[in-house]
Amino acid sequence: MEKKIKDLDVKYKEKKEDKEILERIADVYKIETRHAIIMAINAFGSSNIKKLAKILNKNEATIYYHIKELIKKPELLRLDEEITHSQKGIFYKLTDLALEHFSEPPIEKMEEVFTKLHEAISSKTDEEIATFYYNLMAKNPDIGDTAHKDRKRLAYNHILENFMINNLERIEKAVKSGAKPKDKDYPIGSISISMIDLKISKPRHLFEILKTIAEMYGKLYRLQDKFTKEMNEQSIPEEERIVVHYHTVGGELKEFELE
Repeated sequence: MEKKIKDLDVKYKEKKEDKEILERIADVYKIETRHAIIMAINAFGSSNIKKLAKILNKNEATIYYHIKELIKKPELLRLDEEITHSQKGIFYKLTDLALEHFSEPPIEKMEEVFTKLHEAISSKTDEEIATFYYNLMAKNPDIGDTAHKDRKRLAYNHILENFMINNLERIEKAVKSGAKPKDKDYPIGSISISMIDLKISKPRHLFEILKTIAEMYGKLYRLQDKFTKEMNEQSIPEEERIVVHYHTVGGELKEFELE
């Protein structure tokens, strides 16, 4: 989205992609497992069918069927030849087209956007901010499709939540029975659940919350840089680097009336 943040003027870039690509992306959002495969590879890196089946709690035949569809043109997945040649199984990675449509924007960019936005709204009236907030939806060229896409993203996160809680349940049973971990350096898994309810009365408050969340994610990504440097120095192989997944979902718990 292009915004004249100083004037709180909402302008979206005109989409210039051809119809075939737009239909291809729309089809992925229609099929939960297909969308989940792309999101999992985006998070976990190049993956084979066995790994994806385990993460997504699907049988391998189902994963294979959807991968066959995703490697058709315009391609969203392609063979990762380097990893396939060095490990067991056929590994797939995202194409540039998939990365463009399914990867999150760089956190540095989001921090910058919310910092500038916070500076801009500090001198505006609540009415002006409310109009800006409304126009973020009203002028969005994807209006009518946003909730559908977000529903698929939530479904993917729910798959990962189930993976984590099932993993925790399995570990608890094993530890209770006296089993000992094979990996002494990182012995067990865990799950972190946190929630908070805030009361607000205007979009100005909401934008302050979003700015704080963007700053928090910025700190986490800078921690990732620190961890990556440390792991590189210790020559930790990629397959031994554990993905920890956190996601934030928030919104107004109110039914809004329109006329």
